[in-house]
Amino acid sequence: MKTLLISILLFLSALTPVIANTRPEAYFCTTKGATLMYERRTPSSGKLWWRHTMQIHDVTQRPDGALDVAFSTHFQSEQVKSPVEGPVPAWATVLTSGDVQFDIAETAATAIKRMFKSLKFKSEGGLSTLKVAATPGDSLQEIHAVISWSAFRYTIDYTERKVLRHETISVPAGTFHCIVVRERKLERRPLYRNDRITLTWYALGYGLVRHDTFFPDGELESSEQLIYASI
Repeated sequence: MKTLLISILLFLSALTPVIANTRPEAYFCTTKGATLMYERRTPSSGKLWWRHTMQIHDVTQRPDGALDVAFSTHFQSEQVKSPVEGPVPAWATVLTSGDVQFDIAETAATAIKRMFKSLKFKSEGGLSTLKVAATPGDSLQEIHAVISWSAFRYTIDYTERKVLRHETISVPAGTFHCIVVRERKLERRPLYRNDRITLTWYALGYGLVRHDTFFPDGELESSEQLIYASI
């Protein structure tokens, strides 16, 4: 019995590092050094809104196997100079289940601070979760993000979040099997209100592959697609 117990303990001690180093599969890129490039265009005219570059800078694995992903996003437009200087740092967590968590409020606040460096903006709420096991028909938790400074309030609400279907699509970066999520996004700040319906295609190991934005009446406003991925 003692020999058997020792053998089991030795087996488990050898297996533990393998378990700890196994990365969960998720609807997000977790490859350090990866670059994903997107273009957002008006489908009817082909007019380019912006180019969006996402870079994965570091991926740290916690003792329980969850991943902390440090990345940046950089928007560039040939038409309008971006008010945000350089890439904006952001962070995501991939839980051991494969679920992705991302703080929308914190990321938005970081971008705004780049524009108004002397002001101390605060963020609250805004935690988004995309479950790796989500299936068509599932409803996702609503998101309420607030960025504030003094009397200024900027809110971002995602409601009516639902998984519509699985779909294989082709974009300039290749062909991907995706899950499709529908959301209603409402942004509000002083003298500004933006109400849109969005469809987003997510692929395992990559994250966002395509993002379509619609006016409330259903008219397609823009489509952002993955044009290049170095993973």
